[in-house]
Amino acid sequence: MNKPVQSLSILIATHNRSVLLRQTLQSIGEWSLPAGVNIELIVCANACTDGTAAACAPELAKLPFAARCVSEPTPGLSAARNRLLSESTGEVAAFLDDDVWVSRGWPGGILDVFNNHPADMVTGKVDLWWQAVQQPAWLSRRSAHMLSCLDHGDKVCEIFSAGEVIGANLALRRAVLRDVPNFRSELGRSGKLMVAGDDTDFVARAMQAGHRVFYAPQASLLHYVAPERITLSYLGRSAAGIGTGKVRMLGELSPAKRRALKFENTVKYYLYGGLEVASAVAGYKKGRVNQHIRRMMCSGVLAGLADAPRGMSPPTAKP
Repeated sequence: MNKPVQSLSILIATHNRSVLLRQTLQSIGEWSLPAGVNIELIVCANACTDGTAAACAPELAKLPFAARCVSEPTPGLSAARNRLLSESTGEVAAFLDDDVWVSRGWPGGILDVFNNHPADMVTGKVDLWWQAVQQPAWLSRRSAHMLSCLDHGDKVCEIFSAGEVIGANLALRRAVLRDVPNFRSELGRSGKLMVAGDDTDFVARAMQAGHRVFYAPQASLLHYVAPERITLSYLGRSAAGIGTGKVRMLGELSPAKRRALKFENTVKYYLYGGLEVASAVAGYKKGRVNQHIRRMMCSGVLAGLADAPRGMSPPTAKP
């Protein structure tokens, strides 16, 4: 049996989305709080220009535990997450997105897994929140994953792939930071740049260092779906960002590996493009969307290879 977690830091990065952030804080205000656990909440206003600190102050003041907002002028999700880690003190640091509705039992769901399983990191269930737009009939598992949906079932289980973790609902023991001290700045979204993968990269490096990840179905939340995110344009740009992030995560590549990746993704780009056209002609929108996502993922890989001719070496875990 693990020693019970006694302190928990809730960390939320935000950029010019004060209306959605206030909803998130309202849901946190309805939590069923575990006894004997010291909780703090920190919001990081990342290069915000919409008065985020003032807008969220009333909701922060209502929370039954310490809560504050800090400002981080360096734009980018990774910069905000790193600032949050440096500001927090909890034994467990838990990241939540700024556009989620968190279930009442979330704290207990997270802590139960940390206390009763050999977990160094825990990711919770993420369902999509169709508050602003109706769920489209063409939504597939692939498309839902692009919108940060995560569902590994109704039982606690260990996760063995970093790609099966979602940063919108991710908690880690502070001990993990001894091996993986921060999120990589060249990954993570920044403004209109949709290069993704800072959370996947972080978890992958932690797993490489021997840390274990578990899934907590009771630590669930709803992730807001904005109307513009269920368009081909958004899904395509998001897929391209993931593709570029994958290349950056690979580190320095040999010339032979680079040529192989370029050839493979060029072939797939045109193959998926043909299938996308065929699906469109047949009126099969689900297929069209899925093939578009695949094609743009390849486009992102090719862009990543072009942007970093000699590759980028990721930081290695400490011995």
